[in-house]
Amino acid sequence: MQALQPTQLGEFVELACGYCQWCEGQSLGIDPEAQAARWLALLYASALSLPRVGGEYGSDLPELPPETLARAESNLARFFGWYYRAWSDPDPAAQEAPGMGDLGDDLLDVYTDLKRGLVLFEAGMVDDALWHWSFLHRIHWGRHAVHALGALHGMHVSKGESV
Repeated sequence: MQALQPTQLGEFVELACGYCQWCEGQSLGIDPEAQAARWLALLYASALSLPRVGGEYGSDLPELPPETLARAESNLARFFGWYYRAWSDPDPAAQEAPGMGDLGDDLLDVYTDLKRGLVLFEAGMVDDALWHWSFLHRIHWGRHAVHALGALHGMHVSKGESV
């Protein structure tokens, strides 16, 4: 595995900050569905460069500031109830029946995982933040991002509703 370059870390941190600010902001802007798809695609691609570093931060994750979490929840509320079919294992040999995903839940889960990493990063705990972002990209927020991006593409972008 290649070592993480400072520019790669800086790019990921900048994207994570941008996504969190978008979620917390005064407005999601024009065409929030397309904005969400852009953020998710950029974040996912950038996270592929994050190293797998050691860390033990699993159970003591930092609390998020209640006021910023409330703003993000309020802004993303427009996406709750956008249900779609989802598979946790897309292998055609799997016997799993599809489940239901919720776009709002996906966007909020990506937000909370990224924001907690930012809290660690801003506290100078860079290795813990990297572990958090990288590990949860593989097992949690990355899956939510992929599912949400597919749902946004199918329910909005492919229907020609984006500007």
